[in-house]
Amino acid sequence: MRLKGWQEVLLEDLPKDSPVTPEVVEMTLKQGKRFRGSMRVSTGRIWTDDDYEKRRRKILATPLP
Repeated sequence: MRLKGWQEVLLEDLPKDSPVTPEVVEMTLKQGKRFRGSMRVSTGRIWTDDDYEKRRRKILATPLP
């Protein structure tokens, strides 16, 4: 098996994240002690992809003064 050089590794695309669904949020709440770093994630205060898109569209539609 051939190892990739650092140039090849830098040019690779990162894997896509799985969608954040209500089930993922529920699982995060149940297993919150496993998550390190972000207090929002460990307490389950995360948005689903649908909620995020709704909020994003609302903000982008707001006219600037």
